[in-house]
Amino acid sequence: MKIPTHTLYYVLCYAWERLDRVKTAPRNVVDATGDDLPQNLLARLLCDSFARVRRRGLDRDYVEHSEETRRPRGKIDLAATARRALRARAGVAVRYEELTTDVLQNRLVKATMLRLAALPPGQLDEQLRGRLARFARLMPEVGRAELRDELFRRVRIHRNNTDYGFLLSVSRLASARLFTEGADGVTRFREFDADDPEMGNLFEAFVRGFLRLECPELGVHKGHRQIRWHDATSTPASPRLQVMKADIFVPARGGRSVIVEAKCEVKPFDRAGSELKNGHLWQLLAYLTNYARPRSEEVPPSGVLLYATVGRRFSHAYRLSDHDLKVRSLDLGAPWPELRRDLFLFARELGAETGAMIRTAA
Repeated sequence: MKIPTHTLYYVLCYAWERLDRVKTAPRNVVDATGDDLPQNLLARLLCDSFARVRRRGLDRDYVEHSEETRRPRGKIDLAATARRALRARAGVAVRYEELTTDVLQNRLVKATMLRLAALPPGQLDEQLRGRLARFARLMPEVGRAELRDELFRRVRIHRNNTDYGFLLSVSRLASARLFTEGADGVTRFREFDADDPEMGNLFEAFVRGFLRLECPELGVHKGHRQIRWHDATSTPASPRLQVMKADIFVPARGGRSVIVEAKCEVKPFDRAGSELKNGHLWQLLAYLTNYARPRSEEVPPSGVLLYATVGRRFSHAYRLSDHDLKVRSLDLGAPWPELRRDLFLFARELGAETGAMIRTAA
């Protein structure tokens, strides 16, 4: 799935719900050509975000150290001193704290910079490679962390380090796309593919973030909306049924609620485009029926299967039992102004269903 670089930037900003970054899009991103590599975009964002963080000062924290010494400082560790018989050597074990930039968030950023800079020639813009290496050298006391998703989740963003939020989001995405290939350990970048679950999650978060930030009148639910099976029973030894999680839930504002399932696939239809994929249809229908059954006093909800496409547009409407169902596309291959207009058109369609008044103009 080839997404124009400048469009991918806005996809990331809305997926991470960073409206401030939408309004201050870097010129080198807005002016990027459509055939630019996605890793170049991530490298630019990594460099630009790091430069902003560094101007305000890198994160520091107190890190505890322990050592054996003849010149005590900090707290003497009596137990360790006795266990190691250090007094016989005129030494003691001590523990002390030191304020340092060698903290997890900086380690993750540095490690990502060095991994990106290690891409083979032709896989990364050479000026960006030089910037990444230079910024990494500006953190001499910072070590390198293993680029694992759970380590990114450990970092806590608060009001004193808010700039790290975007920087770490870029680092996390970039590190997830980097992998080692062959016996020589060559670093490669994994392209964004429509069948990649990570791309599906990104598309879903992008649409939800856009609707939440640009059209707050819709009241789009933050994150997934859980839907429980209605009147489900099982034997005591049976495994539990999984809770259904709707991608995007838009509550009724005098009309009906809408459940949106966002899909990112190369081929959204079966049989050369003549049939809907049953799995997607049944999934959405299960959400609609199980949400509606305990709410018989409400207008039955409607559903939308929203497919990410490149260079293809479609919109189809169906009626299944008591539910209206729409299957429509969102062309991620379009220039951003065109894609933005289509998103606002989709928002107005949702507003017409739910009864929400969309005041923001495209």
